[in-house]
Amino acid sequence: MPAPYSGYLALVVVGFIVTELIRRQPHQRAERMFRLYCRARERGADEVRARERMLVRLYRGAETRRRITSQVEAAWMGATEKDRVSAGVAVLLACQGKPLHSAALATTWDRVRDRFRIPGWEALPGGFVGELRTRLDAGPQAHLDALVEKYRLFDQRFFRQPSALGVVSVAEFARLLTSLANRVAKEEPSDAERAYRISLRLCPEVNLAHAGLSFLLETTGRSREAAREAKIALEVLGTFAQRVGELPTTMEDIFPFKSPVSLREALQRVAKHA
Repeated sequence: MPAPYSGYLALVVVGFIVTELIRRQPHQRAERMFRLYCRARERGADEVRARERMLVRLYRGAETRRRITSQVEAAWMGATEKDRVSAGVAVLLACQGKPLHSAALATTWDRVRDRFRIPGWEALPGGFVGELRTRLDAGPQAHLDALVEKYRLFDQRFFRQPSALGVVSVAEFARLLTSLANRVAKEEPSDAERAYRISLRLCPEVNLAHAGLSFLLETTGRSREAAREAKIALEVLGTFAQRVGELPTTMEDIFPFKSPVSLREALQRVAKHA
């Protein structure tokens, strides 16, 4: 074979060998398993169906797959989806003689999971969901689930990196609900009121949802409640002004007003005349 072609062939062979060696590493194997699972979840499969599709892709032989499936199902336990999937993948890696530490599995899951849009609370970090649920009773939880489904909140930028969500993210989620309420208050006042009140339950302190709620109450004739909410909102707006570096307001926070000044003037009117 001429020299240029033999050199090219050698390069291809070396590249193939290196690729295979990398693919056989535990981290790469785990990443592929997580990727197969998450792709199935993104396409609408529940946990059980996603697990089945992952195993079908990994094991073509029916007998081998049946034996492995029983072991994976037995290990598929945990408080969160992340825990359950990681436990199942740990079993698969152990069966292949490529075990991986639980911390490494958790890191790999977070990295892979963030690439996919998987709807549903069960697919989010347990700390975030647990903190959110502890602040809501059964009624508000049901209302929140309805709002999430109707307005497709899982498609919002807030959920683009699920692994970053934690207990402190509940306050930011409350701001997302306030923003939603501000946008739909005119067309869907009942949804807006529920979103405002859930936001205030999630973040009772320093929350501009009081402002939107006050205007909504005024338009529905509940003047006394509107005045009370407006006074609280004025105090919150003052807090934002004092802590501008720490608590910057955004247009979403004060929509449909163009500036905090115009918002303050409207709140003063409601507080005084409602």
